[in-house]
Amino acid sequence: MSRDINGLEAVIMQLGKSLLGAIIGAALGIGVLIGVYVLFGIDAVWLAVVVALITGMGVRTMVSTSGHASYARGALTGVLALAAYVGGWFLVAEVAKARAAAAPKRAPIAATQDTEEGTEKAAAPDADAPPVEQPRPINRAPTGAAGPKAVPPGQNPMDYIWLGIAALVAYELGRGTGAKPAEMAATETAKSTHPDA
Repeated sequence: MSRDINGLEAVIMQLGKSLLGAIIGAALGIGVLIGVYVLFGIDAVWLAVVVALITGMGVRTMVSTSGHASYARGALTGVLALAAYVGGWFLVAEVAKARAAAAPKRAPIAATQDTEEGTEKAAAPDADAPPVEQPRPINRAPTGAAGPKAVPPGQNPMDYIWLGIAALVAYELGRGTGAKPAEMAATETAKSTHPDA
């Protein structure tokens, strides 16, 4: 009975360390996401893979994953990596709003004209100028049986592929590797050998 309790405590400790490593890695991944946006203006979905790599490496630094594969640890890492990526973009949006609010405001062009003559020209259209044509709306074919859109507007299928790759990378890094066949055979032999033999 005490062996079962010790095994349960070890599993809980491993998952706790995995969670801590994933949280630290996810926080660093969010920092990288914000830094890349601020410095380079890149807001591509493939950055989810970078966040997943950092989150997975956070788990690997906190827990010994070689020879101890854990599907729960892998799933935990994958979920936290995707949550960090999605949550990170909310922070990036806030940073972008703050930068836009801090940017100097530009005066409208019409307000900068100081002379009365310039103001009159801006207010009254030229009588000799040809009339300006209004743009016509584009008639599009209705989307029905002839050609429904497979993807909602503004969505790119590659975004989902990048998110899937990121989840897989985080899962594999967090899961760890199983024991090698030679190690498994040696362990089985050691277990089956009687100590008095």
